[in-house]
Amino acid sequence: MAIASRIDSFVAPTLTQQSVYDGIKQAFSNAGFTVVHDEFTSGADKVVVYVCALDTAKAYGVTYLRIRLTTGFVIGQQLYSTWSIATHTGTNPSTEITYTALIANTQINFTALNGAAEFKLIMLTQGVNAIALGFVAPANKPAWWDLNAWNYCFIATSNTFAAFRSTNLNPYSNSDNDSSLNVSRMATANVQTNRRDLLPGIIFYTQTNQGISGRTSDDLVMIAGSGTTRYDTIQIPGDTKQYLLLNPTSGGLAVRIS
Repeated sequence: MAIASRIDSFVAPTLTQQSVYDGIKQAFSNAGFTVVHDEFTSGADKVVVYVCALDTAKAYGVTYLRIRLTTGFVIGQQLYSTWSIATHTGTNPSTEITYTALIANTQINFTALNGAAEFKLIMLTQGVNAIALGFVAPANKPAWWDLNAWNYCFIATSNTFAAFRSTNLNPYSNSDNDSSLNVSRMATANVQTNRRDLLPGIIFYTQTNQGISGRTSDDLVMIAGSGTTRYDTIQIPGDTKQYLLLNPTSGGLAVRIS
């Protein structure tokens, strides 16, 4: 639906909770989260809340993304159906996803990608550690999916993007979806073109085995990415479109950047 803009940033060591937190907020701003919906401290944790707004006229047309950072540099991410600034709490939370702790004496790098209403993603890397933050709201939402009944916003459960999680308010009574990514057959370059094939559009399948939760636009693609490096730019023969690789593996996720 939109060619993603890219902005890179970093936080230099020695890391502190405040410097990492400020770096996360800057990366989210770079990805298009221009407004902080809520911000507070919970115990020793620093918490910031952003919104994924698809249709503000609908009861659940806005989903709330909560990012938490501990003093030990562990980041947590989860979604809520509604959010109260007064109480700093929300409803129908997804199970929080937490990631490998960051290391204080090593620089962290952020790549922020703004895909307008469909996705706003931040890749945080520190050495081999990679963390995917932000949301995807597939452009091709099922016609029957009613935003007055359910939210429509998903977060990746890992840096492989193999699965995505919604709020607990969803039509399948199961918040987790498998993606169509990471197909082992999509491994190396096509011997006929010496270029890497790509497949447009990522499908989300509910883990209840009852169908799909949507399909992204063709600006999100699966790449034959084995042997590549994260952030390689992929271009197919005879086409000017370029894609940024986020997961350098067979069937890895890439997003269009030009």
